[in-house]
Amino acid sequence: MEIRSAIAGYIEEVSNEQGFDHSANLFECGLLTSLDVLSLVVFIEDTFTLEISGDDVDMESFGTVDGLVAMVDANINSEKVHNAVDP
Repeated sequence: MEIRSAIAGYIEEVSNEQGFDHSANLFECGLLTSLDVLSLVVFIEDTFTLEISGDDVDMESFGTVDGLVAMVDANINSEKVHNAVDP
């Protein structure tokens, strides 16, 4: 599953908005509320088999689809490195 399409699809479903700018602030545009963050974290953890730490939940990472994609990608790459080092 492609990271960007999965995240954008989830946000489209939650917000009932289609084709929004992935660099737009999701909260300022009214696409997400602070309450949506918890369900978004669960979605990301379940979809990509990741554990999101409190440090990952910030406006830079969660404010835009671009930020979310970068955060997920960084976590996936971190897991790959960790698994390669600790088999």
